[in-house]
Amino acid sequence: MFLHIFLLVSALCLDTFVASAAYGANQVRLSWKQILAVNGICSLCLGISLLFGNLLDRIIPETFTREICFFSLLFLGCLKLADSSIRQYLRHHKEVRKDIHFTFSQLRFIINIYSDPMEADADQSHCLSWKEAIFFSLAMSIDSLIAGTMAAFLKISVPLTVAATFSMGEAFTYLGLFLGRKISSRCPKDLSFIGGALFIILAILKR
Repeated sequence: MFLHIFLLVSALCLDTFVASAAYGANQVRLSWKQILAVNGICSLCLGISLLFGNLLDRIIPETFTREICFFSLLFLGCLKLADSSIRQYLRHHKEVRKDIHFTFSQLRFIINIYSDPMEADADQSHCLSWKEAIFFSLAMSIDSLIAGTMAAFLKISVPLTVAATFSMGEAFTYLGLFLGRKISSRCPKDLSFIGGALFIILAILKR
């Protein structure tokens, strides 16, 4: 169980690390309170999705849960492997993002942040406001909402997973900001492929 939790949390926190490195490299500031809030929201979203997944686990017959978990995590892993290409496409084709219409304009803003974390600093003040920090945390939670629901079939502890996600998220955020400031020219641009590989490993272990 602990191995499953470690792989899941590591895969989910990599995006936060890369985004934080980008912020550090571009001298974008986040207060410690905002960092707490960002990781708290990400952890909360994961917890909610895990609880929802547990509910589905009770409804779906046991004979099907193993297959559902395997194929879902495998698909998510493959999707994450292609995540870098998807984000690059969105970054270089801004007209695609403009053509995406939502009832609430904030949802499009979240999609923009997902494709490029620097979009969160909309006013280019190099200091995220609370509103921008919350949108950033929601963008970083997209994977958690999907993966958490499927990972619930792994029979992992919800409180332990949420606590581990918050702790690792805090560590990865500060580490990313630090490395971004110190070695901005060498900071990682995208580690989505590693997260994808971890999800695939999770799927194989469940199999």
